[in-house]
Order: sequence, then structure tokens, then C-alpha cells
Amino acid sequence: MSIYKYPIKYICGSGAQVFPPDVFERKIKYFDDLIKFKAPITGETGIDGLLIDFNYGLRLQMPEGNWHVRITDAASDYEFLNEDISAVTLISIEKYLIEWEIAVWLDGEPVFYHQFDPRGQNVHFYFTKATLGDNLTLLIYVEEFRRQFDCQVSCQINEVFHGIMKQYYPDVRLEPSLPADSYACYFMTMPINLPFVAIEDGLLIPLRRLGHAILRRIETPPKKIFTPTKPRAIEQKYVCIGVQASSPPKCWLNPGGWDHVVDYLKSLGYRVLCIDRDRKCSKFGMTIKMPRGSEDFSGSYNLIDRINQLAYADFFIGLSSGLSWLAWSVDIPVVMISGITARWYEFDNPYRINNPLVCHGCFNECRNLNLVLSCPLFKDTERAFECSKKISARQVINAIDQLIADRKLEAHNGRL
Repeated sequence: MSIYKYPIKYICGSGAQVFPPDVFERKIKYFDDLIKFKAPITGETGIDGLLIDFNYGLRLQMPEGNWHVRITDAASDYEFLNEDISAVTLISIEKYLIEWEIAVWLDGEPVFYHQFDPRGQNVHFYFTKATLGDNLTLLIYVEEFRRQFDCQVSCQINEVFHGIMKQYYPDVRLEPSLPADSYACYFMTMPINLPFVAIEDGLLIPLRRLGHAILRRIETPPKKIFTPTKPRAIEQKYVCIGVQASSPPKCWLNPGGWDHVVDYLKSLGYRVLCIDRDRKCSKFGMTIKMPRGSEDFSGSYNLIDRINQLAYADFFIGLSSGLSWLAWSVDIPVVMISGITARWYEFDNPYRINNPLVCHGCFNECRNLNLVLSCPLFKDTERAFECSKKISARQVINAIDQLIADRKLEAHNGRL
């Protein structure tokens, strides 16, 4: 049963209109299935039957009558709709921030005007996935939105993040669903092949800019620094590492590479703590396990515990994965090993390692290729995953040496 009183008429800008009708309909259905958003329009206008809100894009309920509606973007005066309407629910395809301007006439007389303005309103942010790195960078935009527009904001986010929200974002309410008084709602997710979620494809921009592609008036805010909540628990100098990622192609697949790096760190006098969730992970025929010589700090720690572990480490060595973003948020140096992503994709980092002499960066260049299961270009050949396998232990050790020298950690050529 539909949540809308009248049939739906979609409106969209020319960017969405480039899709053939059948592709267009499939993408709309995919998006609807992804977010599972079911909420009636509740925003009153003072006119009987005429309802408006900006949840799930612009939503405008038009009752029966001799209505005329003009919908534009106030910033550019781009026209989305300018026509006679009756007994219909207007829904925008675009779900990202647009400065909507709506003018309504009844029997030729102007009766309603509204320009999108979240100041003083309640705005909801729905985080559709539990991905660590994406959500950490997107949460910064939620806080900046609240500050810039002086409004009340709430988040619907996986409970894994509730500790971080309460500790570091106390002005953002946690809500299990869309509040009844929500003026606008935005879907905070990675927009890959979803042109309705953000103004740009998420693979074509740095992850730090993802929030801007959704909340277009918010430029990239400074990062939120997560300070520790407990005193240092380990007296000796130590380094944290993370060798696992959401899929094997994002891991460092050089045989023995991690073992060499751990041996080198220990020769400098460091304890090496492996802070992955699992000691060993097997996916799609690959097994990634804790390196020889590292200390087992795996387990289902909450994120605040991981923050406290990272905060007192001299640095973190990891991948293009959530733990690297958590270490970045804690404000410690990160040695990042990644061949699958482009160098510009993650946060600015002088200790980011790849091998540009081999195939690399396919995550940001390929479309409709399965990057989770296999190497998209060289599957079943000797060159499969060369972006990762051809990153040497020497490259990583050189980055460690440079980091130690830059930070004056006094670990060169001897014990700490």
C-alpha cells in the first residue's frame, strides 16, 4: 500500500534525464530498495491538502484543483517543473541538497511560496551503511551543517557508531528512524552509479569531498580529532597495524611483506599491535591473517577502545580501509598501503604507498566491474592484483624511516 495519497510524478534535472527510461526506472527502484524509506509527507502549508517536506528529496502533495506549480533551484534558477497540476505527489529524483524554490497558484492566483531554508529546523541524516571510513568523513559534514545553519540535527546510524556520537558529537541527536518533525532528510552513503544521491559519483572525487557532493553548500570541514578517553595503558613504545579490509583486493598481497615490516619495527624497539577485528579472515579464496611476530589485539573492541589504543601509538600502518580513517581521526601519522585506489582518493598523506609502474587505481577508474571478488583487468593471469603484490616491503620500510625522521621519533638505526 502506498504511503502517498496521490499517484507519483517524478521531477528531475537534465543530469538524471540522460538515462534511457528503462535504466532510469531500474535505478529508482534500486535506490528505493537500498534506503527502504517509508514516511508520509507531513509538512503543513496552511492550505488544505497541500503538504511539503524535503525528506527523500523534495516532496510536494498537490490536492485536486486548478493548480499551477513552478519548481526551480533558487541558486541557478534552473527550472524543474512549470505546469498545471492536480491530484498528484511530486517527488524529486535528486536527493542531495538543492535550494528548492516552490511557487503555487490556484485558479491563477498565487497562494503559496517557499524557498528551502533549514535554519532553525530539524534535519535528519540517514547513514545507509556501517562502513567505518565513509561514515567518519561524512559525520564531519553533519556537524558542520548544524553549525552553519544553526539547526537541530539527528542521525540514524549503525549502533557501532553510537559511542563515537555520544563522546565526540554531543550536539547530534541519535534517532532510530525519521523524526515526525523532520524538515529535510539526507542519505549519507557512497554514491557509486547512483546519480540521485550526490551531485558527483563517489569514485571520481576524494572521499573527504563526499559530504560536499551530498550537502552542496558545505565545503570540506576540518577533520574532527578524537582525543583519548583513558590514560595510556601500554608503557612501551608501540605501533598499531591493520592488515585486513572489506575485501581481499584492498589488502597488501605481497607474500611475506607484512612479516618483513613487523620484523623491522621490532628491530627498532617497537611493540607491534595488530588491531584487526579477526586474527584470520578468509574470503573469496584468499586468506589474510595476522603477521608473524605481531601481538594479537584482535577482537570485537568498540570504536572508543580502538581510539584509545591508536591515540598512544607512534603511528599506524594499514590499508585504504576504515582503521586508517580512524587513525587519521585520532590524529596520528598513517602509513597507508594501497594499490587499488587512486592516490588522490584518501586524505592527504605523505606516507601513502603505491607502485605507479604497474596497473593500479582501478577502484576509481572501472565501472560495472566486480572489485570485491577478483582483479577486474587481469583475472586468472600472472598480473592479477599486481597493484598490491608489487608494492615492496622496502617501500613500506622507507616510508617508516621517513615518518620517524619527520616526527623526530629517535628510532633510526637503533632501539628506542
